Amino acid sequence: MAPRERNQRTTLSLAALLCGAFLASPQEDERPPHERIDVPSVAACGGCHERVVREWSESLHARAWTNANVRAATDDFKKKSCRPCHSPRSIFETGLERQPAFRDFNQLDGVHCLSCHGLSDGVAAARTLPDAPCRPRREPRLLQADHCYPCHQPTHHAFDEYRTSDAFALGIRCVDCHMQERPDASGRSHGPHGGMNAGFVRRAIAWEARRVDAAIEVKVRNRTGHKFPGEIPSRAFVLHLELEGREPQTLLLRKPFRGEERADDRLRPDEERTFRFPVPADAGAARLRLLFRPLPLMPLDAAFELGEWSG
Repeated sequence: MAPRERNQRTTLSLAALLCGAFLASPQEDERPPHERIDVPSVAACGGCHERVVREWSESLHARAWTNANVRAATDDFKKKSCRPCHSPRSIFETGLERQPAFRDFNQLDGVHCLSCHGLSDGVAAARTLPDAPCRPRREPRLLQADHCYPCHQPTHHAFDEYRTSDAFALGIRCVDCHMQERPDASGRSHGPHGGMNAGFVRRAIAWEARRVDAAIEVKVRNRTGHKFPGEIPSRAFVLHLELEGREPQTLLLRKPFRGEERADDRLRPDEERTFRFPVPADAGAARLRLLFRPLPLMPLDAAFELGEWSG
């Protein structure tokens, strides 16, 4: 999504949030909260959960249907297999073993609050609060890593990767990285902790570089519980070496687009790989940059810098 489009979306979401209490009032909608997936999240849940909805409005979940990059990649969702996860009904309707049902209404909300928390007879939560307006109840499935399976496995195969990882063996769930506990112990953040967050992506790898004989060697370790870069082809990891007086050398790792004749050369979960760039004996100063490009047409100068080495 272009910055201007993103800013407009965020501004509209926050503006709506300011009147969320009115939109969600019983006089406006007397249905129980778990039946309100046909109205915007800010109206269905924002009256009580202002902070959560504010965080969500900045996330890719909120822009799952409106994101310009997604719409271009799917030809405005003419690829019907993409629709259910970018505008899903509650995943509990169909279970955690398959793709959710497509929500063919209120699509601008993308992944609605009730897409993840909606039950047929209530609201799923980490704990039961019988006196709260939406009467949330503890739902063990909400606390499992497989809660993310319905959208992140059927077409992106993220769980095939996750189940081979150290994170899976240790019981680390998707939310433990992508929805971390807030510092004030007020619950988990619903904000943008993914591929569009430069600070978050920087923690995905560990690396070191050194000059060895006639080459520069870069050792990179994937610290995530899935392949790096992540599950969509528009994410790219770029190693870019500039040598004084020479043409730059660039190595790009990413998932191939469907039908593209390209190997999937991403780092496997927990993999450590060494990349070697030949350096002529008479080459001058060297500058190596480790970059992450979240969008396919983003110029290198605008990519997230994960690290830099000079020598």
